[in-house]
Amino acid sequence: MNAKFSFALVSILTAALQFAPMVLAQPPADRQPRQFQMERRNRWASLSEDERARLKAAHQKAMADPAVRAARERLRQARREFRDVLRPALLKADPSIQPILDKMRPERPDRE
Repeated sequence: MNAKFSFALVSILTAALQFAPMVLAQPPADRQPRQFQMERRNRWASLSEDERARLKAAHQKAMADPAVRAARERLRQARREFRDVLRPALLKADPSIQPILDKMRPERPDRE
């Protein structure tokens, strides 16, 4: 009976040690945006249905404000300008990354 107990104990400990790295693993540090999104989802989930509805309504109303719409368009334009400057700067820093950048570019059927 003692041998059976020892065998079972060793088997359980071996299985536990195999799964320990997965259970204790932490996401890589370069995954901060995902962490931020998870935190935002958690904060959103902590709101009551009434609070969520009120926040959505206020957001929709704010997005209809001409000043907010103009600011959002300026943000979009600034992002476009940043991308237009970044790509040539990357290629200037290291021209050999051209194929990598081509792989990273999303395929968009609406753009030719």
